Amino acid sequence: AEFLVFTDRYQCYKSRLSDFDDGKASQLGDYLPQKLGFEPGENLVALVFCGDYKGFILFFFENGKAAKVPLSAYETKTNRKKLTGAYSDKSPLIKAVALDTDEQMAVYSTDGRAAIFSTAQLLPKTTRNTQGVAVMTLRKKATLRDAVLLSQSGIVNESRYRTKTIPSAGALLKEEDSAEKQQTFEV
Repeated sequence: AEFLVFTDRYQCYKSRLSDFDDGKASQLGDYLPQKLGFEPGENLVALVFCGDYKGFILFFFENGKAAKVPLSAYETKTNRKKLTGAYSDKSPLIKAVALDTDEQMAVYSTDGRAAIFSTAQLLPKTTRNTQGVAVMTLRKKATLRDAVLLSQSGIVNESRYRTKTIPSAGALLKEEDSAEKQQTFEV
């Protein structure tokens, strides 16, 4: 099985699971940056299993934009390890999510807002380094903090955050819709 490793230097490293030796849990395995040949100071942002290169990858950027790129754009004929120009360098990458079909996504900003949109609203781009389209309009000094599948978000009142058009400013996140629930003790 092949997988793609996206780094904070706008690069993608392609590898196979068979390139890594089987070992015992006590061996702690291989160090991924060394095995793939990362540059000094380069950090892993996302790891995606490609399978048969069907579906697409969603890239979410700090500036509130998202790009939908078909997985087939990362398929190579030769056994190349390093792919440059893996995604747009206009804004830092927050998250990369691989999907087979269109899903509902929840995006969160640093100023406590959330919005829900369908990935069907994003048109797939053929170029890997597309800067994407705005999914969330951000206030001054606010950035995109996270993006998760709606089913994993913990949002209860979906209609409050759902948007018909993108970009959306979103709605202020209420405590009951937050993924981090506060623990309480009864005495």
